[in-house]
Amino acid sequence: MVCGGYVKRWGGLDRLTHFLVLISVLIGVVSGFPQLQLTVFGFSIGDCFRWITGYIGGEAFRRILHRYVVTVLVGVAVVLHTLSFGLRRKKSSILLTYKDLKDLASYYRFRFFGGPEPELGFHMPGEKLLYWIAAACLPILGATGLMMWTNTLPIGYDVLRLLHRVSSILLTAFVIIHFTLNLVLRDQWPALKSMLLTGNVPSEWVRKHHPKALQEEEVTWVGRRRMLKTLLTVIPAVALAYTLNELLKPPKHAVRNVYVEPAKVKVGDPFTVYVEVANIGYRDGTFNVQFSIDGEPAGEGSITLLDGETGLLSFQAKLEKAGLHSITVDGVSSTVEVAERPPPIAPELAERFKKLLPEAYGFMPVVKEGKILYYEIYDERNALIAYGFYARAYAPTDRLQIVGIVGLDYRVKAIDIDRMEPGIRLLNEKIVEPEFESEFIGLTVDDVKLSPEGKVDAVSGATISSTAVVEAVRDALKNITQKSS
Repeated sequence: MVCGGYVKRWGGLDRLTHFLVLISVLIGVVSGFPQLQLTVFGFSIGDCFRWITGYIGGEAFRRILHRYVVTVLVGVAVVLHTLSFGLRRKKSSILLTYKDLKDLASYYRFRFFGGPEPELGFHMPGEKLLYWIAAACLPILGATGLMMWTNTLPIGYDVLRLLHRVSSILLTAFVIIHFTLNLVLRDQWPALKSMLLTGNVPSEWVRKHHPKALQEEEVTWVGRRRMLKTLLTVIPAVALAYTLNELLKPPKHAVRNVYVEPAKVKVGDPFTVYVEVANIGYRDGTFNVQFSIDGEPAGEGSITLLDGETGLLSFQAKLEKAGLHSITVDGVSSTVEVAERPPPIAPELAERFKKLLPEAYGFMPVVKEGKILYYEIYDERNALIAYGFYARAYAPTDRLQIVGIVGLDYRVKAIDIDRMEPGIRLLNEKIVEPEFESEFIGLTVDDVKLSPEGKVDAVSGATISSTAVVEAVRDALKNITQKSS
């Protein structure tokens, strides 16, 4: 429509749509680049733009910009574009054809290499190309972004992220190129001003650069067609309203996993309950979490998470009742096994273990049917380093006690054979001397037998006592091997 030397090129809805798309792309780039995982020639693009996060107000605000603001702007732009498209009366094809690609090449040959200027219609070929790039990329960006945001993964997360990244780079590149060329090419300023501000271009400019545009000023959509296209606006409007309704719901959480460390404890010993909590809402929030033991409340805590973030809560607890107990948080359960506390180790025996194994720090009796079979030996870091046993050997002439250390490979590491009580006379004193004790070092349960069947030589003149010692050590090794394996 020509009026006062100007041609109406864009209506108010069109200009607002252009402005919203441009702003949403700029905000999306600024808020998205700090999280871009792309390395070019050894440089991480995301790392180069990490400073933006702090400059715009932190990670929480960056997420609001990238998700809420961009989603709303693009959604409103789609609704306005659909409405404008339905109300538009003049004929102007936006379809990108092979001729448009040829015209695009011809146009840039004309601009930069002195070729003939092509005759163009209402739309520049570059405008059409950008339109369809946006039409393809924006749905991909929205769909993949929402899937990653809500952790709805119909395909692999890495594939979604790749599609999101490629679409964002492609759309950003074309938007920047299109607007940069419009700024650089001075005679395109009327088109740029029309696109965002006035909506009008001089008629002389149209005749010179878009001569076919005046042929497209025909009224083509009236009556039912116009009404149908207007009603189509309802579809993106409803979709936008539904999306906003979902995004504005209060944040919520889900418990992903509950586990207990250690899973087996003694009565009265503390244990830790770890709870993995995920924010499955659409913005950051603080969540109160309570755990129960056997259905009874036992502790609570709170955690603040960004949208989509998973954090770990921990609770300390202890139980005074032996048995298997259920730990439950929001319907997710784990168990802890509580055993009766074994009798403490005698201080004298602990000292003898430490004499044989200086790095020994703690001792845990292993009990069966009320009888201590052996001891688990731990270092200062509470790591199991060996097993210890105490045994007695009785012979008609000798009564002996044996303290031994067995490695995690079930071989004897150290042994001390001594008379039951100080001052008692032995048939042969060599049975408590280091020469006989060294016979046991490095042996397994299968080796601890008197020769020739085994690898232990009996003390001359004390064969019965030697046999009693060998059997006592062998029984201790059997208990350790069978119980620990």
